[in-house]
Amino acid sequence: MSGAACSAARAEIPERSPSAPPRRLVAALLAAAALGCSSTREHVAPPTPEVGAAPAAAAPPSRPAEAAAPEPAAPRLPEAPPARPPELDLLRPEDGPYAHFFAALRALEQGRRKDHVRIAWLGDSHAAADFWSGAVRAALQRRFGDGGIGFVHLGYAAYRHDGARLTADGKWRTRPKTPGGSAPIDDGVFGLGGILFSAHKGPARAEITVAGAGPSTRLLWDVCFRSSAPTDELAVTIEGGPSEILRGAAGDAPGALQHARLASVGATKLGVVPSGEPELCGLVVETDPEVKPGVVLDTLGINGARLATALRWNELAWAAELARRSPELVVLEYGTNEAGDVTTDPSLYAKQLAELLARTRRVEPDADCLVLAPTDRKDAAERTPVVRDVLRDAAREGGCAFWDTYEAMGGRGSIETWYRERPPRASRDGVHLTFRGYRELGVKLSNDILERYRP
Repeated sequence: MSGAACSAARAEIPERSPSAPPRRLVAALLAAAALGCSSTREHVAPPTPEVGAAPAAAAPPSRPAEAAAPEPAAPRLPEAPPARPPELDLLRPEDGPYAHFFAALRALEQGRRKDHVRIAWLGDSHAAADFWSGAVRAALQRRFGDGGIGFVHLGYAAYRHDGARLTADGKWRTRPKTPGGSAPIDDGVFGLGGILFSAHKGPARAEITVAGAGPSTRLLWDVCFRSSAPTDELAVTIEGGPSEILRGAAGDAPGALQHARLASVGATKLGVVPSGEPELCGLVVETDPEVKPGVVLDTLGINGARLATALRWNELAWAAELARRSPELVVLEYGTNEAGDVTTDPSLYAKQLAELLARTRRVEPDADCLVLAPTDRKDAAERTPVVRDVLRDAAREGGCAFWDTYEAMGGRGSIETWYRERPPRASRDGVHLTFRGYRELGVKLSNDILERYRP
């Protein structure tokens, strides 16, 4: 079997952890075994020294990837069904499309859940700046506990996240070159966030400083990277914590996504320096759920993105990354760019939404979904409500909650009204909002969710 086929099959196998649903893991292992492929491999960092221990050596050690688990001789279906998750006892049919998500929040609030409650927010430029989604994250974490900042991009100069300060020194390039495009490109393996970043012509360094973490906070860092040659290296340094030089696992097909997991106590800054041409496919930062679980919201917005953008990604590879996150709620925030595509039949968006939901449910069948309507758009006054209606009907057909962003803004002409205010809530381009406008939408959305929630 070809290395590419094995790489795709192994991409389906989720991280081996107590929180990984056994049925998903077994099914993925069986599929890989049927192709004669090995299981995934990933870097696992050594234990972090306790606070007050000697600092890490200045020169980070170099080592290849280690196997996450021994090779299964012959994957078998479990002889007994897995233990019933405590959340299932808290399901309430009256919660409708939020039933599983609310049950997870109840388990968290009652101290019955031992893992974070995760949300994956896919969308366009409205999400990319993390103002709107950041307000939702903040509200839920205030109520249910702070599980960390979640997914962030590294090496992205024009990028921000509410919970971190990010820098990208040197020249970096992206793949795909146009991340928000819709046409298939390359092999479609771009990580959870849909964009890869690599150094271009000279030395480069990317760095993140996490805000709000205390001196005793234990943080878990999950670095995603992709190497294409044995000489590719990625030096990862956590200030006051562990340091590593990462390489692709021996025997893995070139281009396979790799993950390095590191932990630190009291450290808030991580830096990466690439050597060769490794590509960064994102970083996840969480607090340790074994200490105290909370809410984590992954912002996965891309400038210019449409529903078709996520559909051009390699389904198996992206599904494996989503399975690692195991979200309880998936938010789909699209439609504003679709409203500007005046030559496209809006009925196409219903089919695209259904397919994106199907891809999600093939790996996370119990995850709830929330579809957001597009914002008002000045140059698409007639088309925006049409796109809104298509997405609303498709959300209902798919069993998702729907939140009418268009109506929350005030309907037709509201974006012009918001722009003329002082200070304005909308930008002069007639498409985007200001910080104030996005924050208002985030407060309205989080208030609506919390009003529906009953402990």
